[in-house]
Amino acid sequence: MPTKPILFHKIIVLTLSFTLLTCTNPVSPEYQFIEGLIYIEGFVGTTEGSSFVTITESDVAVYYRNIFVSGANVYFVNANSAEKIPLFEDNSQYIPDPNFKGELGENWFLEVNLPNGKQYLSEIETINPSVPIKEINVRYDKQLEFVEDYKKYAPGHEVSVTFDDPENQTNYYYWRFKTYDKAQICKICERGYFRDNCIPFDPFFLGYREYYTYWCESDCWQIEFGNKIHIFSDEFSNGATTSSLPVANVYLTRKSKILVELQQFSLTPKAYEYYRTIKDLIDNNGGFNAPLPAALIGNMYNPEDSNEYVLGRFTASSATTKQIMIDRTMIEDQVVGTQLKTVSENQGDPGLPVDILLVAPCEESKYRTSTEPEGWIE
Repeated sequence: MPTKPILFHKIIVLTLSFTLLTCTNPVSPEYQFIEGLIYIEGFVGTTEGSSFVTITESDVAVYYRNIFVSGANVYFVNANSAEKIPLFEDNSQYIPDPNFKGELGENWFLEVNLPNGKQYLSEIETINPSVPIKEINVRYDKQLEFVEDYKKYAPGHEVSVTFDDPENQTNYYYWRFKTYDKAQICKICERGYFRDNCIPFDPFFLGYREYYTYWCESDCWQIEFGNKIHIFSDEFSNGATTSSLPVANVYLTRKSKILVELQQFSLTPKAYEYYRTIKDLIDNNGGFNAPLPAALIGNMYNPEDSNEYVLGRFTASSATTKQIMIDRTMIEDQVVGTQLKTVSENQGDPGLPVDILLVAPCEESKYRTSTEPEGWIE
């Protein structure tokens, strides 16, 4: 899944103020922010690393925000065998063992036990076959997309797919992607230095550097994930070949070789409608005729309180995966985003041990790996 949607949390109760002057007067939305709403998003995929759960709670103490709920006991439960797969906290998500993946035909549901004793369950989802990706292509654009974070148009590559839609059946598609590129820096220690881990300087010590960076001591790939929702229905193209459909944008954040790994999922009709509603709200193109926010109440529920609203959804889906390498080393356009300046240890720097260290190991995580990804071309 794309990075977790935030915008629709804010639209819980929508009241419209009408000024009855003319029929063309604009309508101004007013938002009532509600504290303590639980949002759960879960996904079981058929490829390693595609499954996750996020749990957040709305908070309006100072300003509206969504806080990650830590300390929960989270499980994927096989409805046929009753096997429970535990998930573990990692970077504001809950993820299973890296080798976990669902299989076609399996039935799964999600079980979430919060630290306050509340339990949430999902309805059962079946993993159905997915449609293969026939072809994947990329196209570079100097002004690929306007990015609010950068306040400008970002250059980058548009990724498109071609696939043959099966005849005589309704299909709903959903795409996610992640990228791999060689990491140069494997550790950053702020107000400290690295020796097995980051060792902080004495807070009363003056003259030390704000941070030190450490080169990767071996091959290491950094992994980044797309954060937008790309979906498609074959309502008007059933049984036809869909060609060069844009499904991902990869911004020019570094001038390096990059591997794009694209996953094409098959969704159920309910899952498609759920993600379509989120996409409309995030893209700000739903308008006042968009489905009511209640549609965002998916298939999660509190078994002890049928009246509690539980936002979010658990989805189980098969996927087909395809990779493509992009060489960005010769692109002349300026990269977007903040570029970290390297600061290496030097003899005589205040607060450092006598023997300086310049490198750090590649620590395996969801966002970094020393294992060469499939499809990588040196």
